Parts: sequence; C-alpha cells; structure tokens
Amino acid sequence: MDSEDSSLDKPEFPWPQKGDQLFKADTDWWLNAGIDNWNQDFHAYAEGYKRAADIVVEHVTANPRGGRDPIDYLVFPIVFLYRQYIELRLKEIILIGNRLEDREQGFPKHHRIDELWKHARPILERYSAKKDDLDIVEACIAELAKIDPDSDTFRYPVDRQGKKSIEAEQLLINLRHLQKVMERLGSFLSSSSEYLFIQFQQKQEIEDY
Repeated sequence: MDSEDSSLDKPEFPWPQKGDQLFKADTDWWLNAGIDNWNQDFHAYAEGYKRAADIVVEHVTANPRGGRDPIDYLVFPIVFLYRQYIELRLKEIILIGNRLEDREQGFPKHHRIDELWKHARPILERYSAKKDDLDIVEACIAELAKIDPDSDTFRYPVDRQGKKSIEAEQLLINLRHLQKVMERLGSFLSSSSEYLFIQFQQKQEIEDY
C-alpha cells in the first residue's frame, strides 16, 4: 500500500517544484556553460546559433522517423537559428568595417538582413572579396529575406498584422540541404569577418607604433 501511495504522489508529467532555479552551476561541472569576457562578442553569439542549428539538423538526419514528428516542429527553430547567425555575422562585418574605416556608426539595430547586406557588401568589396562570391551570397540572403524579412517568420505563426507568417499552402525545406548551403555561407561570412578583424588589428598596431 505504501508503494502504491508513493507512486500516486509522483506527477504524470514533470511539474514545477518549489525552489526551481533556471540559472545556476551544479556538481556535474562539465555541463556548466560559462559566460565571461572571452565569449561576449558577435563571434561567440553567431557561432553559438549556427552550432546549435547544426547539432539539431545532425540529430534529425541521424535519427529519421519518416513522419511529421519531430522534423516538422524542429524546422522553425533550425531556420531561425541559421538566420540569426547570418544577421549577427553581417552586423559584425559592418561593425568591424566601420571601425577599420574610422566611422563611428556602429551597426544597424534592425533585423532586415537584405538591408544589412547592402551595408556589408561594399565593405567586403573593398577588402578583396570576389564579385562572383558576393553575388552568390547575395542571392542566398535575398532568398531568406523574401520569406523572413524581419526575423519573425520562423518565430511566430502570424505576423504583426495577424496574417499567416508563411502564406504558401506547403513549404518543403530539406534540412540536410539547408545545412550544407549554410556551411558554405558560414565559411564565407566567418572568414570574411576574421579577415576584416585582422586588418583592423594591423591598422591599430601601425597607429600605436
């Protein structure tokens, strides 16, 4: 009887408990994620979003179920994470480019990646990026901006006017293909950002000398 009573005390679903705390360190120290000076920059945030998306895609493709669960749920955070990565990289490129050219504008605060690209592309053109590469990247950014102009489409089912975020009756997105294209875009954006940063460091060293 005691065992039956104790089983009845257990909730059918996980339930909030008194003293629950979201942010704390614990004894399994290898799972304590650290946030400090080294990872509070655009690079760390951008890398975090892209790596999270890659991990989810890799899990889904390694464990196919052939049904609508979980792939048709996970498509929303996956695309959002990749889009957030692109947005952060573009803002980083703009920020470093402005510093490199002694401009104080910082970076645009909106989420429109097509407009961000209009700021970023001229910077990349001035620092040896090839036109063909820039055209390819621009086409991908334009494709994403068309379906998700303000970073809301994959976060909410409706837009700010109450319309469906995705108007197409059906939109098929192959997640393995998406990841492969994002890997190529990521290589271009991250290496471009790193190159600009090196140029900025060298400029500072010359000025300090």
